[in-house]
Amino acid sequence: MTIQYDGTSLYGWQAQSDERTVQGDIEAALKKIFKNQKINLIGSGRTDSGVHALGQVANIKIDSNMNTKEFINAVNGNIANDINILDCDEVDVDFNSRFSAIKREYEYKISNIYSPINRKYVWHLKSEFSLKKLNECAKLILGEHDFTQLSKKNDEIKNKICMIYVSNWEKNNNQLIYNIVGNRFLHHMVRYLVGMMMEISHKHRIISVNDFKNILNGEKATNLYKAPAKGLYLKNVYYD
Repeated sequence: MTIQYDGTSLYGWQAQSDERTVQGDIEAALKKIFKNQKINLIGSGRTDSGVHALGQVANIKIDSNMNTKEFINAVNGNIANDINILDCDEVDVDFNSRFSAIKREYEYKISNIYSPINRKYVWHLKSEFSLKKLNECAKLILGEHDFTQLSKKNDEIKNKICMIYVSNWEKNNNQLIYNIVGNRFLHHMVRYLVGMMMEISHKHRIISVNDFKNILNGEKATNLYKAPAKGLYLKNVYYD
């Protein structure tokens, strides 16, 4: 399944017993449709509370006579309108949305003009910024780095090394958009990267491009900044 969702009212992807989540809502819908089957929805990755998705991918093993269009209609008919199954394909039985993925793409949106229409979907910042400095920082992120400091502390994850293939900023009218593609991402990693880069680009910055370079090279950070969840979108998941 390719899934799109507005994360504003959702507590992320992973199912929770006491909160609405994407996985929880879709699994509840599947249990209504396929009453006597084991429901285990596997997502390509966990998005945080408040994060949106344009192209999340998930898979499930289901025994059904439905075609893919009927399946999409059945699931969408049983979930709230802030989640939508865009597309569905039959795949090999050994396909795994998470482990079969080779790349993931995120984008982050920032606006310097407040709008009540998009206030839940962009980070509104009035501060002056330097696009040149943003792209200086973005270029440093390319390649392989240990993102231990630029992610949420999690002792269960031993490997904090990620390979980044694309990292750039672009300006589109009143919006700044950050694009990043990597083989994997750690918890809050993109939000820390955006927060740090925006702090560096401010006119009255506390940290420099060189400080950021040193942090990427393993030097301990004295100041960390994290962007809010609402501007972040899981855009694409890539497979062979």
